[in-house]
Amino acid sequence: MNNKKLFLIDTYTIIYQGYYAYIKNPLFTSQGINTSPIIHFTYFLINILNEEKPSYMAAFFDTSRKTFRKKEYPKYKAHRKKTPRDISIAIPYIVNILKSFRISTFDAKDGYEADDLIGTIAKKAEKKGYMIYIITFDKDFSQLVTKNIQIYRPSFKGNPKKILGIEEIQKKFGVIEPKQVIDLWSMMGDSSDNIPGLPGIGEKYARKFIKKYGSLEKFFNSTHDLSGKIKKNVEKNKELGLLSKRLVTIVTNVPFFYFQEEKFSIKKPNWNSIKKIFCELEFKRLLKKAYQYKKQRMGE
Repeated sequence: MNNKKLFLIDTYTIIYQGYYAYIKNPLFTSQGINTSPIIHFTYFLINILNEEKPSYMAAFFDTSRKTFRKKEYPKYKAHRKKTPRDISIAIPYIVNILKSFRISTFDAKDGYEADDLIGTIAKKAEKKGYMIYIITFDKDFSQLVTKNIQIYRPSFKGNPKKILGIEEIQKKFGVIEPKQVIDLWSMMGDSSDNIPGLPGIGEKYARKFIKKYGSLEKFFNSTHDLSGKIKKNVEKNKELGLLSKRLVTIVTNVPFFYFQEEKFSIKKPNWNSIKKIFCELEFKRLLKKAYQYKKQRMGE
């Protein structure tokens, strides 16, 4: 059994999930702070710390800086609404909570997204013998799944946690190997990120072509097998398909970003800081859960 486990948090997916889960009945402090996204994230964090007892963990954040994807395709995620004010207010609190638990945080930079930082660390840590769990609800990370890189979906609304490995990704997307989901989305597009894909190629045809040809490039080299409108659309939009593939592919070699074990090791938490933040946010129940975690680390 591999005891070198590294947990990588796709922070914003957890925060947004908490915000919208309570959108109809948000939680406020007596000072008027909407704590819905904060309390959701913190519950999830402490549950993982208590249940999984990780020694290595890090959280990743996106920023408002323009990415290389946005520069190449201005319509990329263009339909996304502006970050809700309550989430913007929640972020500094969540960062401070992570730091108080002595969990490293990383901001996306130099034109890359948090996904790219996570992908880079996952692949580098895998080479060093780690078992990596990417904590996320984002399907994009499916492309990174290997024997030693899995997706960890926290329990939510009574549903138990899920660990998605190779078999789960194969079954979910109908691919032979997880990295083929890149080619699948390159063909069919992805409305959530505004990925154009190939006109006229929906999920049904995309799955069929991936199963037959294996990749977008091999598909393009075999358009003589096609006929009618589909053949015309595919041959006319090859560049659009290749653009889509560049957009959906998570970068796994971000320059000057390395896996250094010490930076990902969870240190002894700052309990005074945790108590101060939790009292300010009126997290009485969460404070009790935090003390459960404290008991586990009393031997430090």
